[in-house]
Parts: sequence; C-alpha cells; structure tokens
Amino acid sequence: MAERKPTNGRTLASVALVVLLLAGVLGFGAHWYRELRNHERTDDAFIEASLALISSRVSGTVIEVLVDENQQVKAGDVLVRLDPTDFDVSVARARANLEEARNQLAAAAADAEAAEAEKRAAVIELERSKNEAKRREGLKKSGATSDQLVENAVAARDAAEARVRALEQRALAARAVLINEAPLRQAEAALREAELALSYTTLVAPNDGIVGRKTVHVGENVAVGRPLLALARDEAAWVVANFKETQIGRMQVGDHADVEIDAYPGHSCDGHVESLSPATGAKYALIPPDNATGNFTKVVQRVPVRVALDDCDQGDGNGHGNGHGDGALDPKRLPMGLSALVSIRVGDR
Repeated sequence: MAERKPTNGRTLASVALVVLLLAGVLGFGAHWYRELRNHERTDDAFIEASLALISSRVSGTVIEVLVDENQQVKAGDVLVRLDPTDFDVSVARARANLEEARNQLAAAAADAEAAEAEKRAAVIELERSKNEAKRREGLKKSGATSDQLVENAVAARDAAEARVRALEQRALAARAVLINEAPLRQAEAALREAELALSYTTLVAPNDGIVGRKTVHVGENVAVGRPLLALARDEAAWVVANFKETQIGRMQVGDHADVEIDAYPGHSCDGHVESLSPATGAKYALIPPDNATGNFTKVVQRVPVRVALDDCDQGDGNGHGNGHGDGALDPKRLPMGLSALVSIRVGDR
C-alpha cells in the first residue's frame, strides 16, 4: 500500500484565499444588487425655485429704475417708478366728485329740514283757512256776508291744502335723496380706484429675492401686464426629477434622495421626495399627444417628482466649491435650471 503524501500548506492557503475572494465578491455583489434594487436614478433633473415676473398694473412712462440685474432686494423695496402726473389729476378729479356728492347730500338734508319747517307753518295756515271758510259760510246763511268773501275764504283754504301736500312731496323727495347713498358710494369707490392706480405707479418687491432679467429702462412707455423684470424668491430651491414611469412604482413621499449638481462637482445634497406629479409631463404640454389616433408607438413616459433639498455638504476638500470662496453650497443660492443627478432610495412595500 502506497504511502499518502502530506497536503501542501501553500495549496491550502491558496484555496482558502480563493474562497475568501469569492465570498467577498459575492457579498459585495449582493450588497450592490440590494443598493441598485432599492435606488432609482435619473439625470433628467433640474433645479427649480420661485420666480415672479414683475409687471405693471397700469400703463405709463418709466421715470426711474432703482435696481440692477442680480441685485439682492428686500420685500417693499422700490423697483421701478412710473410718471404719476396723470394719476394725480385723476385722484384730484375723484376727490372733487366725492365732495360734490357730499355737498348734494348736505343740500338734500337742508332742503328736507326747510320743507318740514314750511310744512308746519302751512299746516297752521291751513287750520286758520279752514276756520275762516267755515265762519264765512255760517255768516252767509244769516246774510251777514257776501258770496265773494265766502268764495275767497274757500279758495284760501284749498290753496293752503295744496301747499301742505306740495311741501310733503318736497320733504319726501329730499329724504329719498338722503336715503339713496349710491352716488356717494360711487364717488368714494372712484376715489379709491384712482388712489390705487396712483399707487401702482410705484412697483415694489413683493418678497425678498434677487432681481433676474431686467428689460425696463427709463423713458419707456410700458403697457399693462408687460414683464419688466424677474424676481427670484429668497428661499431654498428644489429639484424636479423626471423619472420614467417604470421607476415610480415603489416611490413615495418622504423617500430619501441624494442630489448631485453638475455645476458643483464634489458636492452632494440630501433631500426627500416632497410630492409626485398627478400626471406625466406629456399631459402638461401645450398640445398633449393623442395616442388614439394614427399608428401607435409606445414611448416610456416620465413623471415629474419634486425633491426638497434639506442640506448640502461643504464639498470634497479638493477645491470644488460654489464659486464664493468658502466651499459651502447654499440651497438658497442655486441658479434655476441647473442640471442634476438624483438618486432616490425606495423601500419594499
């Protein structure tokens, strides 16, 4: 019987090393499989922020522009002034009309008081005329007065009655003017409208922000609604990531997101899914495609996903900063429209 040769120690060590390497590769592969399976990525993503186009609410000539492009402004800061001359005239006219309406009401009140006073005097005169006519008619029966005097007394009584009725109608008309305050309210509204139009000649910043594209210059005659400049709100930007429809099945609000911005290599931002669009991007197009017509070709649709930026790091330490010399990346200072790479960690449901 042949003698068994002893196992070579170097061979055993090589086998053990290979086994360890295979285990490491399998573990590493399993880890990355789980990571890739639980992450959805897209480079169809862009920085967005609130951008207001400032336009005039009245037509007029620009007499002053107080801001420049890329200037930081505070809420209430004056941006542009229009010539207020025509609007000052309108305010003065409206104030005069309001005073006239008030004077008409005061005159109606005075007329009503005068009519009431004259009516009281006319009622007294009517009572006297009635008594006189009654007395004359009694004297006529006894032959102590003439028919002419009786007729005069009756005529005076009738005239007094007519005067009382006329004064009653005059008082009613004056009180009707007092009750109807529509002309006064119209004059007040016209004055308010003129004052508002005057205030619109001064364009102020609605919020803190940075002035963007400025297209207005002194001497221009601007029309209502024409954009004069853009104002980016001073707030954290967000990312709109357009994921394929096959990527959003497990995505939900609150999922963690990693954002890398092309303009700032070496930086990364943490965020979270803030909302998912209720429709694909195609549905928001000016002319949405109608798949029920013509030959159909299936195209994978994309769904806009809004990602809020929670925090950004300080860079990789290799000089990759944001251009401000401090290496920090401020979500409030990210220019809109920058491209980004977004990776969202999705969980199993």
